[in-house]
Amino acid sequence: MATSSVKFQKMLSWLMIEVMFGRGHFIITCGLSRADRRVLNTAPQFFDLTRDAHANAAQLAATRIFDRSSGVSIYKLMFSALNEAGTFKYGTAVEVRKLVAEAKASVMALEPIVSALRTRRNETIAHADTRPIIDPEGYVQAGRIGYRELGRLFEQTGLILNKFSLLHRGAPVVLDLKNVKDYEQVLNLIANAKQRTTSKGF
Repeated sequence: MATSSVKFQKMLSWLMIEVMFGRGHFIITCGLSRADRRVLNTAPQFFDLTRDAHANAAQLAATRIFDRSSGVSIYKLMFSALNEAGTFKYGTAVEVRKLVAEAKASVMALEPIVSALRTRRNETIAHADTRPIIDPEGYVQAGRIGYRELGRLFEQTGLILNKFSLLHRGAPVVLDLKNVKDYEQVLNLIANAKQRTTSKGF
């Protein structure tokens, strides 16, 4: 029984790390996408590749969380919670089962986003499929996802995990990566340098 309880805690912690770093990559992607193009054009290849790499990393983190075939996922966490419902220190078995039911409904509502992410992961990001070549329109349609949708997925997943954390550990966890926006300092330095150069007439 104790081993299973540890398994749940480790799974919960691992998924929280996935959310934390996935959301960090997502925030950087959004920031670079909104940045002043004149600043990014100081090194366009570098900034474009950096933004795309962070976007891929964010999507991979999200698909790992929702990977039905893996040993650690949001689905396995809910299953483990049901098995260990009587061992949660800060919630009754009834409360745990109720939370699992609520979590399942939330996960189900995210399925269209998850489906699009799986398409991207399986056909271009992690694997090379033929559909993007022979049916690019079909691929784009199946993998269509916007910043708002991906942001909502990380937000909702974090809320689910922290509800489990409250019942299991008695406290939530801050899922914000420290100093994740420090890239803004670099962009500001470049912008200031360009402004000084312009003002000198170079």
